[in-house]
Amino acid sequence: MSKLAQALTLLAALAAVIALAAQYQRRVRMPRPPVGRFVRSDIAVMTVTLVSMPFIYLHLPRTLTTCAFGAVFLGACSMALAPLAGGRRSAAVTLALGAFILTAHLAGWVPARIAAGDLLLALAVIGVSNLWAQTGMTAGQVAALAGLLAPYDLLATGLTSVTAHLVHRFAGMPLGPMLAVNDGTSPIGAGLGDCLMLTLWPLVAAKAFGRAAGWYGAIIGLCVVSVVLAAAVTGRVHGGVPLLTGLGPCIVGQYAYWRGRRGPERRTVEWRGTAVEPSADPFHDQDVAAALAIADRHPDGEWLAVTDGRVVGHAPSPGRARRAAREAGHTAVPVVVAVRAHGTAPE
Repeated sequence: MSKLAQALTLLAALAAVIALAAQYQRRVRMPRPPVGRFVRSDIAVMTVTLVSMPFIYLHLPRTLTTCAFGAVFLGACSMALAPLAGGRRSAAVTLALGAFILTAHLAGWVPARIAAGDLLLALAVIGVSNLWAQTGMTAGQVAALAGLLAPYDLLATGLTSVTAHLVHRFAGMPLGPMLAVNDGTSPIGAGLGDCLMLTLWPLVAAKAFGRAAGWYGAIIGLCVVSVVLAAAVTGRVHGGVPLLTGLGPCIVGQYAYWRGRRGPERRTVEWRGTAVEPSADPFHDQDVAAALAIADRHPDGEWLAVTDGRVVGHAPSPGRARRAAREAGHTAVPVVVAVRAHGTAPE
């Protein structure tokens, strides 16, 4: 595969991840973990962690590094699939995918291992970015994180060989933190941090300032990637390119623009009123009312699948509630809501 074909494949893969993450955000409501909300100190901790982890990876045994990435990716993938298929099915699918990647690695099926590894990383990115966006991470916090990581990426990738050493160390690993399109001997790919930031920003921008902000965030991010890939394909740059060094200021600039034009960003609770379910659903209000009407009959934390004003399934998780509705013979996609104690309001 030529460098141009690899670059176009990578660009298409990144666009697909962003698009799937946006659709996931529109249609799937992730259960909120009991971890509170993001604050400024969390961004500082995340920055220190992201900056220090590459130096730790360079000194860890390869087997231990592979196990660490495997546990993180498999957990994030299962978390992303759970609201769609239920906990058991998502765990089974995730473990099967991990087993296939390991088998392909041991058998020497390089293209199959790369494709399955890219799929696992993409699902993990979709799950983590939606978890952060849906549980209260603000556009300002993401812009701050991008601004802090931009100079670090310049130092680690552009001015020193830290990233080059990491890419060499991860080459050939069954589970590596890179969305790659070849066997890693001459990789054209995007690192895990790049993929997360490219995907996360459009989600939080759409939540904070509206759908147009999300579209512009995705397009500008892909334009930055296109410029970097064009420079690599034409030979203007050699080796790793610090993508976040260009992407970070673009995200900060977009945040400043939308904040100045739209004012303070929407809170998560305000966004949920319009983004969780399509506004064209004529039965939305009836579904919520039906869920509230029977809330006292179910334990705290119960998820209700509601169609045409009737509860057609209930379970402790959204995925299992959808499955209960399907098993009861209801083929239409239901509205899934979580009901608080005493039926006061849906989450």
